Amino acid sequence: MLNTVRLAREQRNLSAVISDEILERLGRDTASARGLPNAAFVDPAFHELEKDLLFPHTWTFAAAASFVPNRGDVLPLKVAGRPVILVRGNDNAIRAFHNVCPHRGARLVTETQRKKVVLTCPYHGWSFGLDGGLRGRPHYHGPGSHQPAGDEGHDEACLFPIRSVTWHDWVFVNLDGQAEPFETYIAPVEREFVGSDLSVFRRSEPDMHFEFASNWKLVAENFCDFYHVFMVHPALDIAMADTTRRAMRPNGRHMFNGYEFAGSATGIAPDDATLGLPVQPGRSRENAQSMVFGLIFPNAVINVYPESLQFVHFEPIATDRTIMHMWFYYVDGAASAPEHANARARIFESWAQLNAEDEGICRQLQEGRACEAYDGGRMAPYWDAGTIHFHRQVALAMRHDDVPRDPGSS
Repeated sequence: MLNTVRLAREQRNLSAVISDEILERLGRDTASARGLPNAAFVDPAFHELEKDLLFPHTWTFAAAASFVPNRGDVLPLKVAGRPVILVRGNDNAIRAFHNVCPHRGARLVTETQRKKVVLTCPYHGWSFGLDGGLRGRPHYHGPGSHQPAGDEGHDEACLFPIRSVTWHDWVFVNLDGQAEPFETYIAPVEREFVGSDLSVFRRSEPDMHFEFASNWKLVAENFCDFYHVFMVHPALDIAMADTTRRAMRPNGRHMFNGYEFAGSATGIAPDDATLGLPVQPGRSRENAQSMVFGLIFPNAVINVYPESLQFVHFEPIATDRTIMHMWFYYVDGAASAPEHANARARIFESWAQLNAEDEGICRQLQEGRACEAYDGGRMAPYWDAGTIHFHRQVALAMRHDDVPRDPGSS
């Protein structure tokens, strides 16, 4: 299988890796289904294929919009290994561009910048507006003979745009420009969170960054797995009301879950009921002690509690290395108010403990994929429908069999 993956990358023939037989096994009922082959988790060639064919092909989380809060803010980052820049323009809109000068291919931006009016290439001084348009080319016609803005040829020398959308505080990009409309992609997510007002949440400090010695897919599916709570998370096991522990529910290419809290708690911290954090306005009585979360395909998660929200991004670093980024949000002023500092710290500490508990089991999942006898798993019908759905979405997206493309998008 490993040699097949390498050959597939050279030939771009995904059916050699994600064969029709594998798709058939992924499409069975949960009890008889089999997950992705081991190569999808252990072979560096498959990891490179994902960067070529999975992440560029769909909408993918790039960064929080609050990382570029003001006009003129510029943020360099990488998405699927591609250098990208996010720019908040004079019109307050956030745009994404490939981080490369169209002249000779130099990387344009190397660090976060503020209050920029133009972006200037460090190699030959070509300058670009915050909308990506070319502004000028010094010495273009010879020493001292500059080409001003608006001259002939400027339209062909703009920055290369990336299709992007800002949804609440999160910027999503589609690198190949051919994904379905973002409204179609995000619609199942919005339906699942219809009882929550995401617009009231503001990002707080600090952020959490946690490294796993495991493939990103294993970390993501573990995050969504309620079955392991009984064994791995004793504090969360107590906080969860048994009658509301459910399996993940597929919806579109994403999947969702939630639970109600035992007793009077409203979150995962041991004494959340006394923390005093403000709750989302208009939260219905039936949702007063419940949370809902969803995996936003392929590698982001959003958790919504009555008084807090966590947005999670699983960044693939290598076949067996993932960095989980977690950002914490609270209702309006509670994100920074000193009187809520202790409450925020308790929630942060609770998540740090949960992630530490997950690190070891995710490492063992990774190590187990080196066993040739493992052939995709034996699934628990009640718990594992979400895992199989996630694996199938990965397979379909890499084969480009998932949804109709939108060739008119830009």
